[in-house]
Amino acid sequence: MQATIIEQPALRLITAKAATFPGDTSDAFQALESKLPTLKGRKMYGLVYGGPNGLEYYAGLVPESEAEERAFGLPIIEVPAGLCVRRKLENWTEHTDQIGVMFDEMIREFGMDRSRPTMEYYRSVEEMHLLVPIERRLG
Repeated sequence: MQATIIEQPALRLITAKAATFPGDTSDAFQALESKLPTLKGRKMYGLVYGGPNGLEYYAGLVPESEAEERAFGLPIIEVPAGLCVRRKLENWTEHTDQIGVMFDEMIREFGMDRSRPTMEYYRSVEEMHLLVPIERRLG
């Protein structure tokens, strides 16, 4: 799928950090999912930050309320709004080996605003949106 440039709204997410990346991403999501009665209608994200010790991964959930944030008792991460390059990955569970490749291609082609994380938006069990933050260019 072709890349498109979108205006990504600010996000406030309940998060669970993966102990290692990419090895423990499933455990991070399980830490969130285990507190939910159902995933239906919930918005889930994966956030990847570059750190001094390599890449750090956080599973993220858009909370339904402040009360839910408090009940989870997990860290909150706020991601600022801004431009992102987006590519869709269909049938993503069968193509997880393509996620890193696609991120690398987008970063090579469009650059990256390193003040914000790259993101995976889990639109459905079939569709993932890969988002690379980019800087707003004048002109």
